[in-house]
Amino acid sequence: MEAQNDTIAPDPAPSAEVTPAAATGPEADLGKRIAAAFIDFLVAMALAWAAGMLMSRLSYPVWIAYMLTRDSLPFLDGQSIGKKALNLRAVSESGKSLSGDWNAGLIRNIPMAIPFGALVELIVMLVNKDKPGGLRRLGDQWGKTKVVNVNA
Repeated sequence: MEAQNDTIAPDPAPSAEVTPAAATGPEADLGKRIAAAFIDFLVAMALAWAAGMLMSRLSYPVWIAYMLTRDSLPFLDGQSIGKKALNLRAVSESGKSLSGDWNAGLIRNIPMAIPFGALVELIVMLVNKDKPGGLRRLGDQWGKTKVVNVNA
């Protein structure tokens, strides 16, 4: 009869960094991306209206600030309000969350903050939707990002 080994193996060392992006799934479909962008547009408009009530000159800067930084805001865990509502997340091409990654977040959202930018981005996605990586709009290509489903 063999002797029993009563020693307990130590807990494995924690991974170097656990990011929210570790719980992501496949790339998001066009309908969910459009819905999230619409929600974000409404949020930006509401914020601009509220800022305008305080001082009219704040409306446009507040709208622009939200539209440019929405995917990098650390208190939203790297998701815009629209993406959070639809369980989506913008991540780097390697899958890392954009939380606090202001460079990638700003670059990917520049086209959405200019007049008719959202329309141009929609056309780009529709034209390229059947190509590999086709649901990447210009901002995603420039910022080296993608939008994925979040596994709840």
